Amino acid sequence: MVRRFAHSLLLVSLAACGAEDGRQPWEWPAPFPEGNRQTLNTYHVLHVAGTPEQMGEQHGRLMRKEVRRVIDDLIVNGEGNFGNRYDELIEGTKVMEPYQPEEFRREMRALAEAAGVKYLDVVAAQLWGDVWRGRPATYAKGWGCTSYGAFGPATQTGEILCGRNMDWFDHGVSEYAAVLIHFTPDKGLPFVTVTWAGVINGWTAMNARGIVVANNNGYDGRHTQLEAISTCFLLRKVAQYASSVEDGIDLIRNARRACGTNLIVAGGDPPNAAVAEFDSENLEVRWAKDGYVTADNSFYNLYEAPGAAVSEWSRAGRLVQLIRENYGRADRTMNFAAAPGVALTGINLHSAVLFPKDLTLKVSMGQFPAVEHPYRGFRLTRQGIVSTE
Repeated sequence: MVRRFAHSLLLVSLAACGAEDGRQPWEWPAPFPEGNRQTLNTYHVLHVAGTPEQMGEQHGRLMRKEVRRVIDDLIVNGEGNFGNRYDELIEGTKVMEPYQPEEFRREMRALAEAAGVKYLDVVAAQLWGDVWRGRPATYAKGWGCTSYGAFGPATQTGEILCGRNMDWFDHGVSEYAAVLIHFTPDKGLPFVTVTWAGVINGWTAMNARGIVVANNNGYDGRHTQLEAISTCFLLRKVAQYASSVEDGIDLIRNARRACGTNLIVAGGDPPNAAVAEFDSENLEVRWAKDGYVTADNSFYNLYEAPGAAVSEWSRAGRLVQLIRENYGRADRTMNFAAAPGVALTGINLHSAVLFPKDLTLKVSMGQFPAVEHPYRGFRLTRQGIVSTE
């Protein structure tokens, strides 16, 4: 069974998204140069723009209350309170911090100052997953996120359809801190990310070039290191700087990586999709075949026989089944992310379907499990994030 939306979204081309002056979406000026916070379709929506310092200050100032609460609930009393591991978490954060891009460190410092919280606590809020996964002896493996991209012969119109579930643990912060953040940085591309207050990278992002990127933990990795860019900052780097799927894969390939991950990059014109399976030492790219690619938390190329098939019993295999059952007919009304057997409903924090062709997305967040609650529609426009409802 495929969950369907009542109505498909209006399909327009990226060219039609341009303004009267002929500017393309990636050339649009910041809609809110001083930052803006609003409630749209019942969700927090934040716009930040400018230099790293300006974006960090706007974020910390406009979401100060939520940021402070996230730090307490997630870092001090959450991850840091498991066996009194706060000191261990901060020590790991100190190791990783110098390896994060300078522009992101500048942004975090400004955010911390504006929100009135410790800088290293803010950094830990970005890195905690990799800090624990970078220490296999102290980290228990588990299941997590899923993602897919389908296009060309797999879809009714040939456009790319993307979906993603974030399945993980949040210490209760999604309920009050889930937010869509629209970044218009002074360098790179505008993009939107599904995240929490205080977290500047996020887990599901789409940029103004129509490139979607999302991360899944990969539990088949054999090598880890803390002296590396974190998975989620690697995701942000792709969102901010990749103009094509190939660009995104190159950024991942050339990075100093931390730990086992499946990172999907999809979209572009013409559309394409790929999953980068990697750990700190090795990487294999699983390019879309027959117009689709899916991912869960297992590697299917890296450390496996070349061209190994996705297991039909896996959640990635369930997504393959759904795409094949609707092959050539898949359209925007079909939400494969919400189909039974895909999301882990016990830890399903957000779910999104994204349509890069006209920079739209539908997202469910802040209510648990996300796939059982309404998906709200948004579009990235010259005016910022707007409702499609």
